[in-house]
Amino acid sequence: MRLALVLFLTAAPALAETPLTAQDFDALTQGRTMTWAEFGTVYGVEQYLPDRRVRWAVVGDDCKLGHWYPEGPAICFQYEDDLEPDCWIITQSDTGLVARYTTNPPEADPVVVEETADPPACLGPEVGV
Repeated sequence: MRLALVLFLTAAPALAETPLTAQDFDALTQGRTMTWAEFGTVYGVEQYLPDRRVRWAVVGDDCKLGHWYPEGPAICFQYEDDLEPDCWIITQSDTGLVARYTTNPPEADPVVVEETADPPACLGPEVGV
């Protein structure tokens, strides 16, 4: 699960509790690729494409295409083979962005996401994309 999104950005601590708007999230992610890590171990890579589309790959697995959309204060991701979306409240912190899965308690440990130059390593249908 992706719980925290950390980009190399400078943010004022006062912004820590204000959820990002869809426009802000799009401006900070479009055209970027990020690794998602929990407890120091990368488990997935997500590439943010135009028109709110994404390409997600769990390390060692096939890529999935999907899209994201705002739902109230949350940003939700819907992937091609998932029945239910994954929704996050994404806020700025003093180290970047933090995303908390909407069904997790606020004290749950975050998952760290860092920008990378490497696109997802697609092992299946998306090879070479």
